[in-house]
Amino acid sequence: MDGWIKLHRKVVENDLWLSEPFTRGQAWVDLILLANHKDGFFYLRDHKIEVKRGQVGWSQLKLSKRWGWSRNKVRKFLKDLEKGQQLEQQQSRSTTIITIKNYEKYQKKGQQLEQQKDNRKTTERHKQESKERKETIIERKKKFEDFINETLNKKRQKYLSFNEDIKEFFEYWSEYGPKDKKMRFEKQTSFSCERRLDTWFKNKKRFNKNYLQTGNDQSSFDQDPGWNSKVN
Repeated sequence: MDGWIKLHRKVVENDLWLSEPFTRGQAWVDLILLANHKDGFFYLRDHKIEVKRGQVGWSQLKLSKRWGWSRNKVRKFLKDLEKGQQLEQQQSRSTTIITIKNYEKYQKKGQQLEQQKDNRKTTERHKQESKERKETIIERKKKFEDFINETLNKKRQKYLSFNEDIKEFFEYWSEYGPKDKKMRFEKQTSFSCERRLDTWFKNKKRFNKNYLQTGNDQSSFDQDPGWNSKVN
């Protein structure tokens, strides 16, 4: 049977897990769960005992109490696993360091698969968020365009200018960067379209000596009634 499952280490503290003497299979899984997931150490009788990733720093006596077995059964079980190339033992008077063979290989494989899965989810989420953000800005951009049109229709006599100026006004205030969630006009504390148009045209007159004003002649304003339809 291929594949793997995620099993939280806290299962080793569950009353159901410890309610009765362990089976051999349960004891093997227990060893894997008890193994350090990163390098560590503990002190025993003033001696520092280092326990590497994939190792278990439990004595046979401690394991026998945990599993509800005799020490002889624990010793034989560990010996059988050692013969089966599933673990290695480093014994001393005070404790036994058990190294789970292939721990790194299997944990790394599982972690890589999980990381790949998380990466895919993150990428898909970012794509979805980007799509939603883009669609939302496009919708708001269209509303802003309609807002400008309403203002122009109300004050038609006031804003008599080349349509190119209106396009520039719209493009300037609806601009946004690839990472922005708001257009330029949305970043303002307040935005009066009429006041901004007034300021826009005043600045055009101030800085452009060749600025053309049509007076009461609406021909240039009306020459391209579909100005907004050309804005992407």
